[in-house]
Amino acid sequence: MAKLGARARVAALVGRLAPGRPAAEQEEAAYALARLCEEESLRRGGRQTPVYVRECGGIPALVGLLAPGACAAVREAAAGALGSLGMGGEHDENNDRVRECGGIAALVGLLAPGGSALLLRNAAGALANLCRDSFQNRECVRECGGVPTLVGLLAPGGSAAVHEQAAKALAHLCCGNNTRNRACIGERGGAAALARCWRPAALRTCTRRLRRRWQTCAATMNATRTPSGSAGALSRWSRSWRPARERTCT
Repeated sequence: MAKLGARARVAALVGRLAPGRPAAEQEEAAYALARLCEEESLRRGGRQTPVYVRECGGIPALVGLLAPGACAAVREAAAGALGSLGMGGEHDENNDRVRECGGIAALVGLLAPGGSALLLRNAAGALANLCRDSFQNRECVRECGGVPTLVGLLAPGGSAAVHEQAAKALAHLCCGNNTRNRACIGERGGAAALARCWRPAALRTCTRRLRRRWQTCAATMNATRTPSGSAGALSRWSRSWRPARERTCT
């Protein structure tokens, strides 16, 4: 009975994402779906809410809200919701469905200069979550031109929250011995950008696992002769960093 109630609640929220509904209603529904997925990820046991979202047609509905003509606040909320569907790593079907609906390309498109800090953070965070356990999504991000745009988000003076999510996305693009993505990041100046904008104070918000991924990524970029030895500097920083308190940022 509880499962039936949860599914009905998701179906009702997905219905409020439909084209033609008020923007405020779409925004509220997208944030509500993201919140349900994120809250469930903190509990033990299987995560059913992302499954319900997919089965109720929520993925194409959310991707549709990323269209250039949509309200900015709605796009921010939809990007955040798509990112929550990729959390946890056990829902490969969701990762595939987002890509098949054009969600990866749409999220990369949101990273263009001029977007709000919240939009950039949510879009980069969504890409990070959707790429963590999906080789096809990592390939799709690179093919859609996502690497240079993610590296561009690390420019000096940007939001620390945007830097963090962009760095996480770049790290996840390197998972699974993806040498093409690692080489592309190095060629686009990714290691240099990280070495320039990251310091131990900023790294305290990330987990040991993310730090280990960047150590591997930095070593690979160094092997591809990244200019200025920046990958080596990044690797040294990541090795020397020790978190005062473990926090979740995977």
